[in-house]
Amino acid sequence: MNIVIAMVTLAIGYYLLSAMPTNEGGIEWISLILQTLGFAFAISFANIQNDIWDLESDRLNRPERPLVTGKVSIAVAQKAWIILLVLTLAAGLADSILTKTNWTASIFFVLLSLLLIAYNKWLKHIPLLKNMTVALMCATPLLLCYFYPAGISETETYTMDPADKIGYLYPAMLFAFLLTTAREIYKDLEDETGDLKAGIMTFPLIAGAKTARRLAGFICIFCWAILPLPVLQGYYPTLFLMITGAIFTPTILAILIYAHKRNYRRAQKLVKVAMFAGLVALLVCC
Repeated sequence: MNIVIAMVTLAIGYYLLSAMPTNEGGIEWISLILQTLGFAFAISFANIQNDIWDLESDRLNRPERPLVTGKVSIAVAQKAWIILLVLTLAAGLADSILTKTNWTASIFFVLLSLLLIAYNKWLKHIPLLKNMTVALMCATPLLLCYFYPAGISETETYTMDPADKIGYLYPAMLFAFLLTTAREIYKDLEDETGDLKAGIMTFPLIAGAKTARRLAGFICIFCWAILPLPVLQGYYPTLFLMITGAIFTPTILAILIYAHKRNYRRAQKLVKVAMFAGLVALLVCC
């Protein structure tokens, strides 16, 4: 699901900038394919690596996972994440070489890989910062769309004013960042017992479950409250507000209700629904 969301987010990012391969001055198909594969490989290697390094806590929190049950061996998992890491870097390098744009894709996937490894090794042990790091990583497809020189051709370069780029992309970036932060807090709340036994200090364990629940709820409500902002700024039509408002309002309400009932797994799933609904609304309205 995370891979699918990343792929869709990347495509929507270029679509919002009118830089799809079907647009004049858009990116090349080979670039879109290689970047999509790069994200798929990156998410895969990071998740496998994370499962290896989190094996002990997963015995308590996620006993159904393949490494815990023994369906997949540690040795196989080690080889898998290394191969996928190499493929991630190769996708970025291939993009840069084949399209002759510049080294944006190569540099991007190197930095993304370093961030993912740093998260698995160190950042995930820092309360709240780990939640925000995951949220930032969910917005990285849109960051690539922003920095990538879309539309390099033999005769001319497609350009868009940086301020306009931000205007079209920031709603998706902001909602992805904020909603993922809330989702990660709910995830920590769900894993609170196992994390405590494993000695993993998370934001709910330090600040208290009630405070963590309130922060996640406030973030969700804030996302709902700023829905009119891109419409008022003139970047999106009123239809965007109508679609997101109709979907977000009951979804956010349901998230708050399930979180209050301590059904954090359902709250997490609904946050993903809200994120996907936002992406669909952007796609329909542009």
